[in-house]
Amino acid sequence: MRGAHLPIPCQALMHHFPLCRRTVSSQQRAGVAHAEAGRPPGHATLQCLHHLPDLRTSIHAYQPPAAEGRDIDAVLTAQLRSVNTQLTSTTDSIVPMQFVMALRQRFPRFAEMQNGAYMQQDADECLRGLLTSLATTLPGSSESSNRVDELFGYRLKSSLKCLECDEEPPQESEELTRVLMCHLGTQTEPVSHITQGVQLSLKEHIEKNSPVLGRNAQYEKTSTLESLPPYLIVQFARFGYKGANEWAGTSAAKVKLTRKCAFTHTFDILECASDDLKKKLSVGRLRKKEVEDAELERLKKALDKSAKDEDVEMKPVEDAAAAAAVGVEELDTGYYQLVGIISHKGRTADGGHYVGWTLHKKADGKDLKDDQWVLFDDDEVSFVSWKDMTGMSTDLCGGKADTQIAYINIYKKVTVAADPGQSLGAASSTEKEEDVKMEAGYS
Repeated sequence: MRGAHLPIPCQALMHHFPLCRRTVSSQQRAGVAHAEAGRPPGHATLQCLHHLPDLRTSIHAYQPPAAEGRDIDAVLTAQLRSVNTQLTSTTDSIVPMQFVMALRQRFPRFAEMQNGAYMQQDADECLRGLLTSLATTLPGSSESSNRVDELFGYRLKSSLKCLECDEEPPQESEELTRVLMCHLGTQTEPVSHITQGVQLSLKEHIEKNSPVLGRNAQYEKTSTLESLPPYLIVQFARFGYKGANEWAGTSAAKVKLTRKCAFTHTFDILECASDDLKKKLSVGRLRKKEVEDAELERLKKALDKSAKDEDVEMKPVEDAAAAAAVGVEELDTGYYQLVGIISHKGRTADGGHYVGWTLHKKADGKDLKDDQWVLFDDDEVSFVSWKDMTGMSTDLCGGKADTQIAYINIYKKVTVAADPGQSLGAASSTEKEEDVKMEAGYS
């Protein structure tokens, strides 16, 4: 379906972020209209962030301070709240002029122009910038926290070891970060899977001064996740710089890596976790296996009974959301569900086209055989299945320079309700725990 176009004067003013969006009906969406060349990443970023219910609720509840105490971050958050309100309440196109003005004032780079038009900016810069502003304005559950870090932040534990001096003790550190990188390797040693790319990003070699040797030396920095966020942002290292080549007569320029890096609709973070976190995850994964086994047994009994009684009603086992509603403890499993994608089509970061994808409905194995997604491509909005997003003509995993390729993936944490009635794994064997670690379908 196609959203209504903006009036020409508004398009001329707002080509950087003309936005129209959701309708009251869950089956209707509006799109984003651009009047000029050079499509920016802002609308794709907003679409994906808007579809995260926890963040959307926090933004909606935001109350800006009085005018005299309002800084630019407060203004930007208030304008984002206004945009979100319009996105959920109208079927018409909207022109978020005040939001764009605040964004450009807070981040002047988004106001840069070239040849009379606003320059294309990186979706990663837009996402990180918005999260930085929201972190200063959205309060967390305690006075020392903020809502952004509660939703996206995770603790990264690092160890820095000198490779040239065994006598020098490793340096341990811990930091809070919001974006997990996925490196793509090299042409001779390419990365083929997202898990491999993330693991590669958690190990790096750097050169620094060694206090023991009294000179520069090579160090290896290894990192592991010490905690898991409710929402995990994974950025593919698609863009880089290519140096000037006098012999070839080329100047330095931004380049895009289009090589394929496979991912599925789920992501298992276990191999990137610290030893302490792995122990906690093993408990949740064992419990998850118990719940799934119980569901399979229930379905088997229901099918056996339905052979005798056609009126049998098969009710699903209580899910995690219902369990959380009654105060049952939620256990981390290390699994994440893909809920949003920002992709880019083109060969350079300075051009091309960004679009947003958000999960609409998960497959139920009955009426819906495959996960259904919504594609936001300017003013064109369509429903697509997962297989069409990773198929022959379009494959978000990459490999084709002139098609959409995933740049930023947003995942939602998968948890399982603890069993308050018995100790976890009481009826399970060591072999069963190994089965959990090797569980298929979560890669």
